[in-house]
Formats: sequence, structure tokens, C-alpha cells
Amino acid sequence: MNILKKLLTTFLNAISLLRSLFAEALNGLKLTPRLSRGHIPLIVESFSKSELVKLSAAAMVFIIAGGFLVFGAATKGTSDLPARGGEQVEGLVGQPRFINPVLAGTSSVDSDLSRIVYAQLIKFDKDLNLVPDLAESLPTVSEDQKTYTVKLKPNLKWQDGKPIRSDDVLFTIQTIQNDEYESPLTANWKRVTVEKIDDLTLNFTLREVSASFIINFALGILPKHIWGELEPNQFRLSDLNLKPVGSGPFVVKEIRKTSDGTLKSISLDANENYHAGRPFLNSLTFKFLEDPEELVTAYQAREIDSLGYLPFDRKTFVEPSEKFNQHQINLPQYQAVFFNLLKDNVLTDKAVRQALWLATDRQEIIEQVYLGYAQAAYGPIIEGNLGYNPNISQRTHTSLTEAADILDRGNWVLDEFTGIRVKNDKPLEFNLTTNNLVLNVKTAQIIKKQWEQIGAKINLIVVSPTELQQQSIRLRDFDALLFAQNTGADPDPFAFWDSTQVRSPGLNISGFKNATVDQLLTKARQTNDVNVRNTYYQQFQEIITDEIPAVFLDSAVYVYNVPKEIKGIDLTTIIHPSERFLDINKWYIKTR
Repeated sequence: MNILKKLLTTFLNAISLLRSLFAEALNGLKLTPRLSRGHIPLIVESFSKSELVKLSAAAMVFIIAGGFLVFGAATKGTSDLPARGGEQVEGLVGQPRFINPVLAGTSSVDSDLSRIVYAQLIKFDKDLNLVPDLAESLPTVSEDQKTYTVKLKPNLKWQDGKPIRSDDVLFTIQTIQNDEYESPLTANWKRVTVEKIDDLTLNFTLREVSASFIINFALGILPKHIWGELEPNQFRLSDLNLKPVGSGPFVVKEIRKTSDGTLKSISLDANENYHAGRPFLNSLTFKFLEDPEELVTAYQAREIDSLGYLPFDRKTFVEPSEKFNQHQINLPQYQAVFFNLLKDNVLTDKAVRQALWLATDRQEIIEQVYLGYAQAAYGPIIEGNLGYNPNISQRTHTSLTEAADILDRGNWVLDEFTGIRVKNDKPLEFNLTTNNLVLNVKTAQIIKKQWEQIGAKINLIVVSPTELQQQSIRLRDFDALLFAQNTGADPDPFAFWDSTQVRSPGLNISGFKNATVDQLLTKARQTNDVNVRNTYYQQFQEIITDEIPAVFLDSAVYVYNVPKEIKGIDLTTIIHPSERFLDINKWYIKTR
């Protein structure tokens, strides 16, 4: 307190001194016209020592104050601007196999890396609007709505300096269309004819009108001069899948492996040839961890800056913190349990599916697994999307009593000794398969507990994400499958529910077949009238709710935590977690 009093006293004395100096200076200025050059030395000599000190102090005050005024005027209206420099280190669960946009869709790790290495023809911005990327503008559409013309920007370059041409686009699409390459994108391009017009222009002609087709141009392009000589049986095995040459904002520079060949990390440098301008960040490093536990340990040990996968089961990573900036990003994605209707098991009995629907408590999953960072899903079109049917959510409820009544009427008799229902000597028993990600395992455990309350026996099968994709989904080798399905920017459900998509690489996982649904989905994609599409999709959802090929659970937000020092991230809604990198060329750490 005494120190504060002394400082205040000194400050007040300084103000008093300045006032007296200004008064004396004003009087002196009035005499200035009478002074000659010879008077100045005599005036200085007439000052006492204390007066000279005061004069010097006043001069210093004027100089410093003037400096601040000049600096303030010069910097008025300006702020720190992004500058080059800095590195981002992120942890991912799993191993990369295909840093290749043609094959990457079945793995989140591959999708993340491909999104950074490869630019797209067109892309989504933060508001899910389509904007040009490699293309000069959005595709132009013919009068009959069947032909799309795409023109590339001039002077585009691959990361090795070679020019990007329409031959590269043609090669990429033809590769996807060829079943021998086993691309998960085949269904999107199967009924499309591609024609090269010149070195920068191509035509894409559809057999029938598709209102949602334009979103397929949000596609990474492969360089033909790198991949063109490979045969289909070499495509998946090529080292090029881990040594890509793309056209995106970052270039793969170094791959580190352990002694047993497991990938430890991949480092990428800013692409000097990137068409939208060199990124501000100098480099990115992705470290690959075996499981979520190892990921969390690495994060807590500060070996990584951010997580590509958020463990919702760790509350500390969801709650806001001064240590990081939290981005809560919407996703057009729902999680569901899909029933395999192509397989002869108890789930082909509609009464069983109805009972399981009624025994499902979605809110318990949302609270216990996602800590409230999700909303309930009741059908294949989530709330907020074109075609969402609010009537379904209003009718959906949980009732163990109603579920038991349905099973009783269906002749599923409860065995009092085992607690399992039986019909014609066949127990109400089936396998529930999911991958080993913590969120899915915890969700599956809750569902198992809920369904066993009505007399079902659930065998939980947990496999790796790769095995889930390659065996369970591709071969349709499951009874019930817990899986998240991303509907994309346009809610067109054709690829997920049309009967032509029941076999791989189609995405109709349940093997659901319904002639009326096929007609509704085909009509909806053949018109650009939003109101008509909305009507067809609402009717489609009514049928799905009646037939119950799946039990829809929830739609979670994507929570992305990054260090405070990383700025320039502007995300609200993305179609896939890998799209969190859509503006990574604008992220920055350094300023000027």
C-alpha cells in the first residue's frame, strides 16, 4: 500500500512539473521573436543545474510522447496478419493404407491424409456450399440436365511440377468405374460417360437426370503419369499409396516406421505449387497410434497437439478449456444398427425388429456415450436435411411392455430358466458386430443390455475397423451391424437403400428391397424441384419406419480441439471428419 502511495505521489508531482514547464514554455515562446542566435548560449548558461535536469526531463517526455503518437497514427486500423511458419502435430488411431482418393473412403486415416494431399475438382466451403477448387468454375449443366461440363483452371501443377490436364481427370473417373479396382466410389460414377473435349475441358453425361450428382465432383484427382501404367491387380499393392503425388496444400516428405514395419508417423511440407497459394503452416505431422488409450496418453504427454478422434468417454476432452480452442462441427451422419435381411436368422422376423426398436433407449446412449453432444436419430434422413420427416420422431418411443407384447403375439415364448425367448425351438439369439473404437463398443454394450431386457441373447463381436470394412460390410458377413453412415451434403438415400445397391460396393448394408422405395428414390433424384423431392423422401421414410431394416440411434457432432496458438480455422458444418482440413491452407501460428 505504501508503494502505491509513493507511486501516486510521484505521478502527481510529474504532472505538476509538466504544467509549470508548459506555462514557462508558453511565456518563452512569446519572447521568441526578440531572440537572436547569440542569445541561446547565454540563456542555457543562465539555467541552474536543477533547471537543466527539469528541462532535459521535459524534452524526453515530449520525444517519447511524440513517438507514441506517430506509432499510433501509423498503425491505426491494422492488426496482426498471418505469416509463414509453425508446425501442427496430430494423432490418429490406425494405420494408413491408401493415401489415394479412389480408395480412401473406407478409412478415416486414409481420408484425412488424402484430403490434405489431393485437391478436388470442386469442394465444399464451411457452409456446405459448392465452390471451385481445381475447376475454373462450378460445372455447367445442359438444358436436359444430363451433361455436365467441367473446365480446369489453367497452369495447375502436380506436386512434382508436372501440369494437371483433363487426361488426369479422365483417368481417375475411369479407374473408379472399373470394378477391378474395387473403389468404394464406383456406384457414384457407374452410369456416367466421360469425354475429353480438350486439355482442360471434359463432359460428363448421365443416363438419367440426377439432382444430387453434382456433389460427386468433390473428388480428389490422381496423376495419370504416376498411376497410368499400373494394372488393376497392382493398384492396391503399390507403394504409391503411401508415397502420393497430389495437388493439395501439403506434400508427403517423410515416412517413419518401427523396426517391424509399422508406420509411426508421416510428415508433410507446405506445397509451393499449391494453386490457392502456399499454406501458412510450414509442416504437418501425423502420428499413428494403436488405439484410443494410446492416443490419449500421447496427448497428455504433449507428444501431439490435437486429436483426429475425440474420446467422448473422457469428459476432460469435451469440456471447454483454456488449453485449446474447441470447434463443435455438425456432420450429416447417423449411427444405426443395421439388420442383415439377406441372411437367414431371427432378424428376418419383423416382430423381432419391431420389438428391438421399441426396446431401444436412444437418450441413454446420447448421455452415457456422447455426454450430450448428440441428438436422437429416427430415420435415414437426419433433422435439418431435405426430406426430414418430423412425424417419425413424434411417433417413436421406448416401451419394454409393448416390445414384450409384440414378441408374445409373434409366438416368441420366454424361457423362465434361461431368460431367453424361443420360437419353434429356435432361440432369439444373434450377433451384434462393430469395430473396436471406444464409442462404438460402449454403444454396443448399452444396446446389448437394453435388448436383453426383452428376452434376446446378444453376442457382441468386436473387430478392427479394417476387418469391419473388408469382411463384415463388403461380404455382408454379419447378423446385426453397429455402424455410422454419412449421407453427404445432399440427403439422396439411393446408394444406401435402393435394391440395386444391396451388394458391395453398394452401400445398402441391410440388403433392404422394396419396389415402392426404389421408385420413390429414383423419382426424387430425377427432379430438381425441392418440394417434390421432399415429398418423395418423406414417403420413403414412412416405409423404412414400417419395415425396420435398421434401428437408428443418434447423430453426433464432431468435436475438434486444437491448440490456442493455431488460428484461422473457420468451420461450422462439414460432410465428413476429414473435411476439417478444407481450409488448412489458411491456418496459421506465426503473425506479422
